[in-house]
Amino acid sequence: LEGLPNTRDIGGIPAAGGGYVKHARLIRSGALAGATARDLETLVDEFCVRTIVDLRTEEERREKPDPEDELPGVKFEYAPLLNTATFGVTREGGLHGMMKMLKAVQDDPAQIMMKVYASMMVDEKSIEGFAAFFDDVLAADEGAVLWHCTVGKDRAGLATALLLHILGASRADIVRDYEATNRYVASRTEDIMDALATYHLAGKLDKSIQVINAADPRFLQAALDAIDREFGGLDAYVEKALGITDEKRDALGARYLTADPRG
Repeated sequence: LEGLPNTRDIGGIPAAGGGYVKHARLIRSGALAGATARDLETLVDEFCVRTIVDLRTEEERREKPDPEDELPGVKFEYAPLLNTATFGVTREGGLHGMMKMLKAVQDDPAQIMMKVYASMMVDEKSIEGFAAFFDDVLAADEGAVLWHCTVGKDRAGLATALLLHILGASRADIVRDYEATNRYVASRTEDIMDALATYHLAGKLDKSIQVINAADPRFLQAALDAIDREFGGLDAYVEKALGITDEKRDALGARYLTADPRG
């Protein structure tokens, strides 16, 4: 893809019962505002995307709306998760907003991100958002589902981790998929650092942007630890908090798993 660096199919990941996630059915992504006409054509024609779930806040959607008019026949759903601006971490406001955010977290950006991840799992609004996301994935009776936030790392990463767990992926494969984002957002991080250099802030804020834009396993672990503390484990969380019953698990497996190791 030309304008969507962190849009990727999770097909082929090993799952429950010796199965694999089906190819071209479940796609994680960052914001779609940068998509070229060719990108949108690829998603619709080659990957048969028919449902898009936006995990961003209303403010983020207004700032960089999805290209709905360019995707006729695609169903758009909204499942907003925790407003990270509460912690001083936000993707809104362009470079000015990025500079403000980096200054707010520069004392200990890793600890703040761990707090964000932990809160995102147990916050009431986020739980509603995750539950809505799974309802949308279950309701997609044709084509592929694409879900996204802004970078495709935090909110989309956690939604993907939960989905892969429900489908029976191993913890190692879940972490591996989460960390893969680092390969795809490296150029974006460099662009931000170059922009900061024009304001003579690179030396002060480079470390913060590298941490904030990283898919750090410590962040994911903080989310899982919060679930353990509040719900007694991931299985209890998806059942009690998100309403994923055995029937829904079976339905997700029937729809999105295959015996084909190629996905």
